[in-house]
Amino acid sequence: TVGSEEKRGFLRLLGIDHIYDSRSLSFADEIMEQTQGEGIDVVLNSLAGEAINRNFQVLKPFGRFLELGKRDFYENTKIGLRPFRNNISYFGIDADQLLKVQTKLTQRLYVKMMSLFSEGILHPLPYRAFEADEIVDAFRYMQQSRQIGKIVITYRNGINNIHYPKQERLKALTLSAHNTYMVTGGLSGLGLKTAEWLAHKGAKHLLLIGRSGASTEAAQLTIAKLEAQDVQVQVALCDITNKQAISTLFTKMSTTMPPLKGIVHSATVIEDGLIINTDAAQIKRVLAPKVLGAYHLHDLTIDIPLDFFILFSSATTFFGNPGQANYVAANTCLENLAEQRRANGLPATCVAWGAIDDVGFLARNKNIKTALLNRMGGSALNSAIALNILEQLLIKHQSNKGVMEFNWTALTRFLPTANSPKFQELTKNSVKDDDKNNSNDIEQLLLTLSDEELLTTFIEMLKIETGEILRMSPHKIDAHKSIYDMGLDSLMGVELMVALEARFGIRLPVMTLNETPTLAKLAERIILLLKTGEQDTFNESDILAQTQQIFSKHDVENAEELINTTVQNLQAKNYNHSTDKIIH
Repeated sequence: TVGSEEKRGFLRLLGIDHIYDSRSLSFADEIMEQTQGEGIDVVLNSLAGEAINRNFQVLKPFGRFLELGKRDFYENTKIGLRPFRNNISYFGIDADQLLKVQTKLTQRLYVKMMSLFSEGILHPLPYRAFEADEIVDAFRYMQQSRQIGKIVITYRNGINNIHYPKQERLKALTLSAHNTYMVTGGLSGLGLKTAEWLAHKGAKHLLLIGRSGASTEAAQLTIAKLEAQDVQVQVALCDITNKQAISTLFTKMSTTMPPLKGIVHSATVIEDGLIINTDAAQIKRVLAPKVLGAYHLHDLTIDIPLDFFILFSSATTFFGNPGQANYVAANTCLENLAEQRRANGLPATCVAWGAIDDVGFLARNKNIKTALLNRMGGSALNSAIALNILEQLLIKHQSNKGVMEFNWTALTRFLPTANSPKFQELTKNSVKDDDKNNSNDIEQLLLTLSDEELLTTFIEMLKIETGEILRMSPHKIDAHKSIYDMGLDSLMGVELMVALEARFGIRLPVMTLNETPTLAKLAERIILLLKTGEQDTFNESDILAQTQQIFSKHDVENAEELINTTVQNLQAKNYNHSTDKIIH
């Protein structure tokens, strides 16, 4: 299966007779028809998504499925076990793993492969060469899946026009070796990493507070490492919600340790649940360590000249997060406390962390981290990067800043309040430059333009969006030619649908491109949807596929509410058959 006429022609020159279209799922039916319903013995696959299920359908009993693609691995795509009743075998093939894990086998295979090249049995694949200065064009060429064989970067003319970004000279934080620095929640997760970071910045006396003490292997190893660096580490088994216990600890510390100069409050408890199912005790368990702990530390140190008073909050306070109302409330209290301290001339730095990759709650709960990143459309931060940013916040005396990576367009799909005034700056900044300079008010265009003018205007708008993705000049795009023949692939199709949803404010399934592959037809479809006000253009199979995808990204606790909402929506649209399937 191939995706363009150019590639089909190349395969015909190689003498291949049976060639199918990889941009359509009809290849499976065509293969079964040509094999009189028997199917085939081996699938060597690099396609993603629904194409995988179609590939299973064409395998004979005892057939083999060889998977070269990685996308479905990383997205954790679900496949059922039913195809395996026919004794088929599935092999996930990743050469990177071979290089990392089976080094000796890799060497043997490489030597054998090179000898086959020397003997003329193997030959290099076709390739398209780009000069080093054309590296951006090379990546665009690859993104559009235009290559046959490989893409090669050459250095025949050297590298010219090198751009060296101006490096900002950043100040460094230096802590005194003659003072004490306290970290609550300092025996696990990001708190433990912060303790290491404080030592790296010069601290020689650390007081680490935790409910369970240094009971974990990670805590014990870190403390041993710090002590080997001549850092004195005191571990306190203390309930941060008990003001008397903290007061006693401070009294003891004043006689056994140097003066206290800095506090990092990272203690936290996470106990998620839908708010309708949350009781007072569950709310208190989450609020107490963050809120009571912070206020106790504030009261007991109000007369101590601290250099810093750091509070670890969460980016969920900006956007909210289903199932974490108690956690969001607790972090909001910390942000307000920081504002209160700063207003009174006291040091305070509250930082709202996004997803942290290598330590803490998300590092221990991979499924939750994956679901969160799918919502945010970004990636998790390494703790070292996060703490480097914290250092700059301290130096610049800034507070209540969020530190995260996210894609606003992706996040808005899950954020009901995305269009509220609170987020207007983010929304405005996410709009493309092309959009900033035109006054294409869709509603105004629908009211004022004739049908012919409207179609022409929408086609030009679609050309701009498509050209941005294909890296083509809009005037070179033929509105009556299939966009797949111009180099659009399935991943770009998703990107185009997201862009069109943002531009026109309507929902378009990706399958729309298969039904209307020219921009002229797509413009007519969009105009019809806008004029009729009909938003739901899914057929039944689309709805089922979308619902399964949604379910895969939610935890069990949210499933009941999600099912009820989905069923109500489907019943309102008379998709009764789909409703039965979804309930099942």
